[in-house]
Amino acid sequence: MEIRPERPEEYARVEQIHTLAFGGPREARVVALVRQSPFYRPELSLVAVVEGEPVGHILFSEVGLQDETGIMRKGVVLAPLAVHPAFQNLGAGKHLVEAGLARLEALGAPLVLVRGHAHYYPRFGFVPSEQLGIRPPFAVAPEEYMAKPLSAYTPAYRGIVRYPAAFAEVGYPVEYGL
Repeated sequence: MEIRPERPEEYARVEQIHTLAFGGPREARVVALVRQSPFYRPELSLVAVVEGEPVGHILFSEVGLQDETGIMRKGVVLAPLAVHPAFQNLGAGKHLVEAGLARLEALGAPLVLVRGHAHYYPRFGFVPSEQLGIRPPFAVAPEEYMAKPLSAYTPAYRGIVRYPAAFAEVGYPVEYGL
């Protein structure tokens, strides 16, 4: 299995993977909208490839983190992660998360946020975000909204998360950037 940045000719396949994995097009639409936004970084949109064909995808993009004084710092959100149903439980998701976290560490990102399964993400070092003083802008069980501090993290990264407009597609309040 190869992990690498997605290529433009794979966009339709990646969106199909999200649609199949999530049972509908919402997350695929988020991916398409993030690609068109200033928050898209091609090197952080990764695919798991088997025999030349993408079978999984992970997207990392910028979010804001606004503290109680109004100061906005940049963070990164892992959203979404999808693996084609025929390839689930074979390690593609694990490899995508690990490769993405390694890239973010190398780029000096301070932390990564994720809304996801409490039984899956802790194995990568994610903890409930409230332990770091970070709150999502929507109601979610505390154990389902997590953060992973990276080497560049400091306790100044706290407050409420602000998502870019692309995330309105999945019902997140959007208050960051364009």
